[in-house]
Amino acid sequence: MNGPPHGAGPADAPVDVIAFAYEACSFDRRLMRSGTASLVWNSALSLARAGHRVSIVTPAHGQAGHLRRRYGARDTGHADTHTLPLRLDPAAWPPSWGSPAPRLTTRALHVRKDGVDLYFLSDAFLDAYPETFYPVAADEGRRLEFCKPLAFQLAGIRFVRSRFADRPAVVHAHEPLLHYLVPAAFTGDRLKRVVSAVATNHPVNTGVYDPQVSAALASLGARVDLDEYADPPERDGVLECAMRAHLTATGLDHPPRHERQISFFSLVGDHADGIDFLCEGQRTFYTGFEATPFAPRYRRLTVARVTERNAHKAFVGGCAVSDTWLARDPGAIDRDGVLNGLGLDPALPVFYHAARYDPHHKGQLEMVRAIESVLGEGRRANFLLRCATASDTDPYFQKVADAYPGSVRLAWDMADEDTLFAEASVADYCVFPSKYELDTFLIAQGEAMACGAVPIATAQYGTRHFGHAHDFRAPDATGFAVDRSFEEDDPLLARALTDRFRQAIRLFTDEPGEYARLSGNARRTARRLTWERSAARRSAHFGALFAAGSADPPRQATSRRHPPQAGPVVRAGLDVRAGGWSVRLECADALRVTAYVPERSADGALRAHALRPARDGFTGTFPGEAPAAGVALLVTLTGGRSHWEVAAPAGTATA
Repeated sequence: MNGPPHGAGPADAPVDVIAFAYEACSFDRRLMRSGTASLVWNSALSLARAGHRVSIVTPAHGQAGHLRRRYGARDTGHADTHTLPLRLDPAAWPPSWGSPAPRLTTRALHVRKDGVDLYFLSDAFLDAYPETFYPVAADEGRRLEFCKPLAFQLAGIRFVRSRFADRPAVVHAHEPLLHYLVPAAFTGDRLKRVVSAVATNHPVNTGVYDPQVSAALASLGARVDLDEYADPPERDGVLECAMRAHLTATGLDHPPRHERQISFFSLVGDHADGIDFLCEGQRTFYTGFEATPFAPRYRRLTVARVTERNAHKAFVGGCAVSDTWLARDPGAIDRDGVLNGLGLDPALPVFYHAARYDPHHKGQLEMVRAIESVLGEGRRANFLLRCATASDTDPYFQKVADAYPGSVRLAWDMADEDTLFAEASVADYCVFPSKYELDTFLIAQGEAMACGAVPIATAQYGTRHFGHAHDFRAPDATGFAVDRSFEEDDPLLARALTDRFRQAIRLFTDEPGEYARLSGNARRTARRLTWERSAARRSAHFGALFAAGSADPPRQATSRRHPPQAGPVVRAGLDVRAGGWSVRLECADALRVTAYVPERSADGALRAHALRPARDGFTGTFPGEAPAAGVALLVTLTGGRSHWEVAAPAGTATA
């Protein structure tokens, strides 16, 4: 961490804020590709309105012509010619590529909008991928422009050093995976503080190639001992192999390609001056992963130790429903007109879902299965679904929609705010059954709740601020919860959603007063989550970074890691019998048990087998020779918790 500059003001004084972001312009659909842009722009706008001097540094993404025509962008005169030191990962790039060093000249355009200065950087790499903005995965190993995010980090750091050299400022860097070099690059600069904003829960152990990191930092004059971030060697025990087999699809784990990778979040944790989370639940989840299938693996990783020793840097800057959304009046929307126009019956309850098409992360597969079950029972309700995608549509989803044309309206296209607001305003319930804890604030749920929609959503850490995880009869409850899920295809989640839909239809029909209470709670809860409140939190933290005294705070001498939560009471065993073997597990809180059993094949790959519920637990019977080291069991517990257990033959010790 850096010491504050001389003459730093009090914690509540205005400061210079430089937002460093790969995308930032949600005010223009042509300039955004993800929700991160909304977070960056609204955060910057709210800080500017709070009296701070705010700038944004972001790539032009090949949109210079549009920026000039639409916003009158002007050249700044910045022309930085530099070498991009590439050390290509041999796990992805053929040896013939060697270590290229393209020469780039980065220029910058300036736009002043709503009190914010935007600087758009442009060069041969930063203008690549003008349609997707983000590199296409298939280009790794084939096209050097795949390294565009790295090129932005280096060009952006050099621009900040040049443009803002003599100004004390907070560099508010968004998405650690896209700025992991930034904190280390400004270590030692007494005029800059770097605050890392965690917008997306990328796998915390996502690896970056350490020779590349070393070369990039060296080109900036920064030196970091990267050896301390190496992970211990991968184990090949029963439990470790089962975890790797299960976690592949969950988005929680990023197995290393080789031993030369280090976690991006370790670099950020040690060198940032602050780590900014969107909500308290996200901070709790992303710094511990307790009660998830990833927890035992996480505790062995170096990033767990780095995160714990830097726990004092974490704070909650917050996120919010946009001011433009909150300024609209849901009561001005013609419910009958909108629903009749969609072919739906205004007299029936409306269940609404709006997200990008991602059938597993967003829980959409289980949601559509639940819709099919409820409508197949003859229950009457409307389902207004928007699963935005630019690729092929889902045939199963479309089949269900086509089977119930008067009850299901399914849209695949992107929609503007006018359309989204109209649809959210006619919704009685909003459905967000996201899985894997990948959502961090879920603005779409907040937007629908702000219009009075009662949520039916996952009780995940990252959305606890919406209040739907309370008992729905509690005074402050806003809706209904389903347990967290860490399964790619989860029948428990589908059944839970089916039950919630039935419950919600009954409540809407038979208890209108109770429904109105939940709707009012939902509206009030979401409308309290404002950007003004978020700006006040960040303002206080940013100011404190410059007012904390001249000495660096002492590094933690001992680990502050909290012990893992107490596990459930479990009894498991493996019994060998003639011609085969069986495994059993007893646990009062278990809802499902999955055994990871070696295939009878040359590679001995693991395959998941669901154990059968039995009178006193769960059991499964298998042919052939029992695994000598035992079998790993993944236990799904009540409340969406997960627990790993190893069942071994009698007399066998397990690690």
